[in-house]
Amino acid sequence: MKKGKYYLLTALSSAILLISPTTIARTWVEVGSEYESYFDATDKGATYNYERLSSNTPYLRFSHSPDNNAWNVWGRVFQKQYLNEDMFPDSTTTSMTDRVELHYTKTIRNGQLRFRPGIGFRYNGYKVDRYETEFRAYPQVDYFINKQSRLFFSGHVYIGASKGKRMSDQQAETYTDWGYESEFGLIHRFSDGSYIRPHIFTEYDEFENNYDVSYWQARLIYTKKIGRVTINPFIRYGLNRTVTERSHTDPERWGVSKDANYSRVGVYGNVGISGKWNFLYETYYQEEVVETMDGIQYPDRDKLFVKVGIRRYF
Repeated sequence: MKKGKYYLLTALSSAILLISPTTIARTWVEVGSEYESYFDATDKGATYNYERLSSNTPYLRFSHSPDNNAWNVWGRVFQKQYLNEDMFPDSTTTSMTDRVELHYTKTIRNGQLRFRPGIGFRYNGYKVDRYETEFRAYPQVDYFINKQSRLFFSGHVYIGASKGKRMSDQQAETYTDWGYESEFGLIHRFSDGSYIRPHIFTEYDEFENNYDVSYWQARLIYTKKIGRVTINPFIRYGLNRTVTERSHTDPERWGVSKDANYSRVGVYGNVGISGKWNFLYETYYQEEVVETMDGIQYPDRDKLFVKVGIRRYF
């Protein structure tokens, strides 16, 4: 693990220590693991084994807010373990393996409006000479129509400092990236206490001397609580996801694009074990279009995701 990762882990640990539980705060800590299983499609003409991306990812998360929810700080750290790493060249994965992130948001109420501005930081690490950092700003707002319904706008914009080999690079170079994620829609509460959340999600990333990614998704979440069990069935339907080449050294490839759309359906939620302990779960199935920049199509890349965790409230 590189020195930079130690600094980030130390910062995250310090943040957790600083928010030790008090009688005027809401704090929780969560530990768990995420399992991703990709299905082999080489016998159908795929360019490589999708199965090599299967992974297990133990993680740690925390969140802290005062009782009045005037602000919130939360963070997460994980390390992804690829179960079929021997399928990569030299038996070393070139995919992301580490993540550390820390975020802060503040709540400002003004009539029917609730503003949720914030800042955040994310670091992605790799086994190879590569990393990505994001410095985020959160311009978020809610509009309360009545006691049952509200409109929301959530997301962030970021600028990033990255390092790695891109396009025709002979060695790892440093780059500046930027992008944003946002979702906007409606949250409505029914008379029985359940919720429905139809909304649109959009994402854009511009990776210098590499490619741009533009994505639009229609999302629907239904929330129902039955005793101590909360269930949230959901669907994320990909409307369009386009990857466009932005090479600095090959002008003929500039603007060449491909379809990389994906959709998923699943359920997540929690089970209250006691007043201070919760069991968390999530599972979904995802189908992703696989296509080359030259328009050659391969079998869809299917993935099964399963997450389990334990959360302790203080």
